Amino acid sequence: MPALNELSVLTLDVGGSAIKYGRCNAQGVLSAKGSRPTPNSCDSTLQDFIAALADIYHTVRSEGPVDGIAIAIPGCVNADGSLRTGGALPYNYGAPVADLVEEATGLRPVIANDAKAAAAAELWIGALQGVSSGAVLILGTGLGGAFIINGSVYQGPHGSAGELSAFVHDNTNFSGDCSCEAQNVSCTGLLLRACQALGLEYKFTTDVANRKLPLDGQKVFELYHQGNETIKQVITDFGFETGKLIFNLSVVLDLEKVAIGGGISAQSCLIEAIRQGTIKAWDTNPISNLKPPLITMPQVEVCKFHNDANLIGAMYQYLERHGYLK
Repeated sequence: MPALNELSVLTLDVGGSAIKYGRCNAQGVLSAKGSRPTPNSCDSTLQDFIAALADIYHTVRSEGPVDGIAIAIPGCVNADGSLRTGGALPYNYGAPVADLVEEATGLRPVIANDAKAAAAAELWIGALQGVSSGAVLILGTGLGGAFIINGSVYQGPHGSAGELSAFVHDNTNFSGDCSCEAQNVSCTGLLLRACQALGLEYKFTTDVANRKLPLDGQKVFELYHQGNETIKQVITDFGFETGKLIFNLSVVLDLEKVAIGGGISAQSCLIEAIRQGTIKAWDTNPISNLKPPLITMPQVEVCKFHNDANLIGAMYQYLERHGYLK
């Protein structure tokens, strides 16, 4: 194995719309960053996906040595690097991704769930350093979640701990398309809420490739900063929904700190709305009136690494898997 101070690993962050990548060293410092679209059209295949990863590998390798590959990816990851589920990428369900990447590149990759990778980054050198009980919420196409329990990222016996996209949001409509947190506390949920509030026509389906939304996150926050009162209320309401989720998670896990990630977490107004929404969730819940309080409110922070959290966390998982961390 290369010496720790010479190690250069290609880390990749697979999202529903883009694959971000970078060269990462053992201190979590990234260079040669880039991105390209994720194959996610109706006719995209697993072969298209592996070809995209291999192409990124050859591009980065042409610019310098690559000692290893670490991939943060949506879905439940098995110990052998295969996926039990694939999140927003249906072709990855049941796919032997580690085997296929090794065939295409000659390097055996470390595969990690994307939200757990983000939690690893924040626990390692980010917003959750020193935390015994914490959570990461990644607001993306769906809701990525990961938990810190006893100072370690908790995987669960089947690798599915923290799959908060499946968390039921509306128990009175248990099987509805928008009953899960994936369509509520997420960037998608924010866009749906904004479209409804503005009276815009849209097409929503759980099949990401077939969604047609007239807004994206950039446009929503442009409207916010232009002073659009409707969108200001949308952000406030979204913060409260997120705060209620944080309350419920705290009931179970007694959280000290929650770190918010995903592309839209770079918006300070959103983080403040979530902080205020969390306070409101505690203030409006009758159990919070107990003295001393039964459920302690955690701190709400933004992920230190924003869009880079998954890339840095994948590196941490690589170091851990290959015995560099003692």
